[in-house]
Parts: sequence; C-alpha cells; structure tokens
Amino acid sequence: MTKPDDKSGRIPLLGDFEARMRRLGSANGGWLVAVSGGPDSFALLDLAYRSMHRTPRPLHAVTVQHHLRAEAEDELMAVRGWCEARNIPHHRQDLEPPANPAAARHARYHALQTVAIEQNLPHVLLGHHADDQVESILLALVRGAGPKGLGGMQDCRNLGGGIQVLRPFLETPGQNLRDHAKKHQLPFHDEPGNLDPQSARGRIRTLIRPELESLRQGCGMAMVNNGALMHAAGQALQKQAKRLAQCEEREVWQRASEGLRLAALQVRAPNTPNTQLRPLCQAIADQEDRPRRFAVHGGVMELTARALMGPRPL
Repeated sequence: MTKPDDKSGRIPLLGDFEARMRRLGSANGGWLVAVSGGPDSFALLDLAYRSMHRTPRPLHAVTVQHHLRAEAEDELMAVRGWCEARNIPHHRQDLEPPANPAAARHARYHALQTVAIEQNLPHVLLGHHADDQVESILLALVRGAGPKGLGGMQDCRNLGGGIQVLRPFLETPGQNLRDHAKKHQLPFHDEPGNLDPQSARGRIRTLIRPELESLRQGCGMAMVNNGALMHAAGQALQKQAKRLAQCEEREVWQRASEGLRLAALQVRAPNTPNTQLRPLCQAIADQEDRPRRFAVHGGVMELTARALMGPRPL
C-alpha cells in the first residue's frame, strides 16, 4: 500500500481542501470521489486520500464511462490501477452514449447517486473549480438567467436519497489543481474535447475568457467571488416571488417592482421563457382595463382590471 509522504503544511492545497470540507459540513461520513481521470478530479482524489490518513473515514472512487472515446477505457484503468495501489475501492458505471449534454449530466448524477447509496457514502465529491464556475456563470448570462443562475454552481446541494454533492474547489483556479497533479506525478489525462471551440465551454476557454481577461485581469475570479452574493439575492427574490405568485389582486402586482413581477410570473408559469412573460409583466403595470389573455407554458393567464388569473389549460 502506498502511503502519503507529505503533511498538510507542505501541500498548500491539502490544508485548503480540509478547511473547505469542514465548512461544507462533511465532518462525518464517508466520501465518494468522482474521478474522470483528468487533472482536476485526480488532484481531488489524491487530496482526499491524503486527508483520509489524517482523519480516517471511508473513501471510495467512481468513474462514469460514457463510451464516447476509444481511449476512455485506458484512462479508466489508469484510475483503477492508482486506486488499487492505495487500497481505495474503485467503482465503474457504464452508461449508454448520451443523446445530448443534458442527458449525459442527468445520467451521470444518477449513476453517482446509485453508487453512493449502495456504499452508504453520504458525500459525493466533484472536482469542479473556479474556471468551471466562470464558464457556468457566462453561459447563464447569455441565456438570460436570474440571480440564481448568475451565482453559478452551488458548492453543496442535495442529490436525493440522503446524498450530498460537494464541490470544494469552486474558488480554486484550475491551474492550481493541474500543478498539484503534475508535482505529485498523478497519471492524469487531458481530454481533447475540453478545448474544442465547437462546444460552448470550449469556446469560452479558448476565445472568450482570454478576451475578457485582457479587458480586465482577474475578472473571472471576480465573477466567482460574486457568486455568494448572487445566491443570497436569488434566495431573497425567490421568497418574495413565491409570496406574490399566490396573490391574484392586480393592484398588489402593480405595486411590485418589474423584476419581482417577472420572478413571480416565473413561479406561476414555470418553463415559460422570459421573453414570453415580459409582455404580461408590462401589461400588469399599464392602465388598460380590458380583459386580456397571455399564452404561457401549459395554458393561458388572464389579466383583468382587478385580477391576474391562471395559468389555466387552453
């Protein structure tokens, strides 16, 4: 069995990792580390392994195999070999090639949840870092997301079945993880598709992010540091929006700000694009009294001189 040969003081990321995990509330229970074999997830696994020797706990690893690239099997076996040399149980989850990225993400989280429940491991650790967070925020921005989306990925969220997903590196630059993987000679690989400008994230990495940094150096980390504020703003807005959404009195809706009205309409008619809700949002505030109907997802909403009703099926 290979033992870690360093202490926290000699590995800066290890102390940061352990402090972050404590703040995320993972003091008790085992860890399941999702490892693709890239530098980020391999660094996460290595740090979790070193931490386990300081604070004993169950530690398992899992690799999800989508069978999209021929070399993926060799990469999976490299992860397994590294784990076996350290007596870390390694699980593989084989999935059918996904129809699209959203389907792949859903299937991947379901696979992680399945292993975590089977192995009685309450915490699933993911290696998303600050650069991934910047990409998520920029993608949310271009699709017109509100405060919740602009806050990016959450560092802790419930996956269901008593399982939590933890992302301890959302404030850590990806280069720091790569440097750790190189320094400790982890057998990681780089997936070519990560820099493919044909994909949205690849375009951000290769074209958009460098241009933004040239305009204002450090803007990416500024976006990341703003995430907590955006999440808090989103929670406060959602609380008020839910309260307004339960009301039908037009006068109450008129007194609300346009942003709050739009958020409440999203609660009333989920899955309706903002571009479709905006005319209704503006109509609520005008002085026209004639009854009007507006199409939304799943039906129509009716606006009268005194009330906002619906949505109701057509």
